Amino acid sequence: MKKLIAAFVFILAFSLNANAQANASELAKNDVAALSGAVQLSEQNKASFLDIFKQKHEAFAKETSEMKKKIIAKSVDAKLRGILSAEQMAKLDKNPELLKKLTQN
Repeated sequence: MKKLIAAFVFILAFSLNANAQANASELAKNDVAALSGAVQLSEQNKASFLDIFKQKHEAFAKETSEMKKKIIAKSVDAKLRGILSAEQMAKLDKNPELLKKLTQN
């Protein structure tokens, strides 16, 4: 009976983890779509941002500390500024709601 319960717990844990990763992927795709609506992105940049935003959503899902979430948001902001050109970043800076969505949510 204990083994059956343990097996059930493991199955439940793995299914929740898989669901969280799928959700992070969908949220990352939405972020890339929002960003590419504001600035023109190359396919290489889209792939880079997809990875960055997926990692962001996975990290936000795991973290509960507001301090760590702020650090994650600053990291994402720095990556955005590192990849985008000055002109692209200027367009993004003019849209603070989108910038907040991309870095903090």
